[in-house]
Amino acid sequence: MPLTFFETMRGELYDAAGQAHHVAMDLRCESGHARGFVTNGRARITGTIRALPWAEGAAVIGTLIALPVTKRLMSYELEFRDDEGRAWRLSGRKDVRRLRGAHAGLTTLATTLSCEGEHVARGRMQFFANDYPSFLRSFQPWVSLRADLADGSSPEGILGPGHRETLAALAEVLIEPGGSVPPVDTGTIDRVDAYIGNMTPLMRSGLRAALRGLDAAARAKHGKRVAALTVPQRQALVEDARHGAALRHAVDAVETPLRIAHFGDRRYLDAIGAPRYDEPVLEQRPGWMANVATPTGLSRREAIDCDVVVIGTGAGGAAAAARLTEQGLGVIMVEEGDYAGRAQFRGDLGERTQKYWRDGGYNLALGNTVLGVSTGRLVGGTTAINSGTAFRTPDAVLREWLDLGFPSDFTPEAFTPYLDEVAAELGISTADPRYLGRVAQIVAAGADALGAAHGPLPRNAIGCDGQGQCVHGCPTDAKRSSNVSWVPRALKGGAQLYTNLTVTRILLSGGRATGVLAEGQDEHGAPRTLEIRSRAVVIATGTLMTPLLLRRNGITLPALGHHLSVHPSLGAVAMMPTPGSPWSGIPQGYQVEGLGDPLVTFEGVSIPPQFAAGALPFHGARLTEWMNRWSCTEQFGAMVRDTGTGSVHHGPGGRTLIRYHLTPRVQAALQHACASLAELFLRGGAESVALPIAGTPPIRTLDQARTVAEIRLSPRQFRMMGPHPLGTARMGRDAREAVVDFEHRVFGTTGLYIADGSVVPTSLGVNPQVTIMAFALRAADLIAADLN
Repeated sequence: MPLTFFETMRGELYDAAGQAHHVAMDLRCESGHARGFVTNGRARITGTIRALPWAEGAAVIGTLIALPVTKRLMSYELEFRDDEGRAWRLSGRKDVRRLRGAHAGLTTLATTLSCEGEHVARGRMQFFANDYPSFLRSFQPWVSLRADLADGSSPEGILGPGHRETLAALAEVLIEPGGSVPPVDTGTIDRVDAYIGNMTPLMRSGLRAALRGLDAAARAKHGKRVAALTVPQRQALVEDARHGAALRHAVDAVETPLRIAHFGDRRYLDAIGAPRYDEPVLEQRPGWMANVATPTGLSRREAIDCDVVVIGTGAGGAAAAARLTEQGLGVIMVEEGDYAGRAQFRGDLGERTQKYWRDGGYNLALGNTVLGVSTGRLVGGTTAINSGTAFRTPDAVLREWLDLGFPSDFTPEAFTPYLDEVAAELGISTADPRYLGRVAQIVAAGADALGAAHGPLPRNAIGCDGQGQCVHGCPTDAKRSSNVSWVPRALKGGAQLYTNLTVTRILLSGGRATGVLAEGQDEHGAPRTLEIRSRAVVIATGTLMTPLLLRRNGITLPALGHHLSVHPSLGAVAMMPTPGSPWSGIPQGYQVEGLGDPLVTFEGVSIPPQFAAGALPFHGARLTEWMNRWSCTEQFGAMVRDTGTGSVHHGPGGRTLIRYHLTPRVQAALQHACASLAELFLRGGAESVALPIAGTPPIRTLDQARTVAEIRLSPRQFRMMGPHPLGTARMGRDAREAVVDFEHRVFGTTGLYIADGSVVPTSLGVNPQVTIMAFALRAADLIAADLN
């Protein structure tokens, strides 16, 4: 288990003339292994130092050795650079002593300060007993620097030989070959293994535990592992497991990634006529790309100055960076992912998902239900891998925020100019009818029969030609995601962008943000550290990552990480009488309104067969039948506005742990959505409809469709996604209920701002990218006014 704790040191250093200089350090100490820290006492230190006239908020990096019991010793070795680039070293030794009074020092540090090897000053630093309670509260198990950084390891080989044998044996009975569906082979198991390698440690552990549980069940009944059972015995084991609480979840945990891996087999995709997406793309490198750098171009440790550093290049960070640059400020953007373009947005969809979706697209929220919460990890953030739907903030939602005490800036009239600017930058217009696909005609016919309004969705994709790859990266740059719009706009204005660097430390000096430390590796795997010194820091790492980054840097506000809202979303698959081309056309191009429940929004959805297979409620021969007839299918979806019942925490390995509770009201809305989707498709001419509810047979009649809204279901039966996460660092009146004030400033700090979806206080009921960008433009105006 990794470990992090925070410490403040203060004291006096005396120069050669005997002049006293006050010194203060705000430090984060971290160890990759708590047990190792106890035995060898070694921890990594990052933080800031104030030691005038030599340093004002400079970043320090070094090592702590803490052995107060075995050797009664603590020592520090810290390095930093001044504004002239000179290298400084602070060396100290703590002698641990017993307290001799209420105000006596708990520890003292005999300290020496040198510059470029020349002695400058010496004195003592102290950590006082009256700081001890806050020091103890700062201990954070599960949290460490390693959680910030990609480890660079290969995703292969996550499953051991025993796990692979069990998985292969189960796969033989979970997927029935026939027609276009090939038998499971080692290629399927290899793909599952690689897929698991990109999951969070918690997801990996859960899947391995599921395999062990199924093996244990086999031993309990037959005295043998799953791999040693006959095929009929394995089939019986799986069927029994589906009817038991614990083992049912174990089968689900194994079957979902197995289906995704197997139906991603090129043999199957070629057999059903799915496109390959491997046409070469030639791109001319634009001139503004000269302002983009990677760790390969950095020395071991470098420092750079700017007015504002923006962490993240998604909807919020990119829009804020562009506006701040145009306000005359020097801006540096830092992005942990690649700057992918048309040439990279090609090839296998599964491989692109693994590369550009955080955690390979397999980050699950856990609670009384399970839903996937997927975000992007590349320049452009989630905007680069979303469907391009672009709604303005509803006036009704803005009025809700006014009731929460929001200022007049958020009246519909005052907020409109920001929305207008976003619309102009993104080129928002309704989807081109030529590329809506057959599903639009089917859904339109069903909506007409129900008397519901319908039509194309507003999108940010001028010149879209309907290739259907939006959520895997637009291959034509038609979708004006942040990597195509705001980021180039910022770079053209003179901003700089560093990619493949992860911000591991927000530099705080006495509560004032003075910059960041960003770390990564060059092309040969050598570590690189970039110190960015700034007058302001803007965090825009997204609703899931922003609270974790703040916690790793000692911010512990009560609301941080709480009030997570998502749009619980699901899709229905219709089997049509004739083949079509379900992989062509805009994946989310059409909408239906007025079907009863105000919490539900009906929007198009189109998921490639390998991913849709994971949500189908069928097994065995019926699953194979649907997968063989995939060219006859069409899809449509719905999402529900929730009430912010989720939260984000550090989990094992310091990675993201999402908790989410499906309320009865939201569940009722989801059941209404499923019933309406089935009725829409049946009235539009579908033979049958597959709903994302475990244990549900195909819906073939209107009566069957309507009963879905009334039957008793468990929250865990729904196969859902949770897109559009918001609210984990929400805006509000004070630090008891919010994380940032109405100027986007983190409570209790100076110069530290947040401009991403985490500040949006409630669910919107519509796709949020336009709202997040409008928030970011307003934030940038406030920050620029403050700095200028």
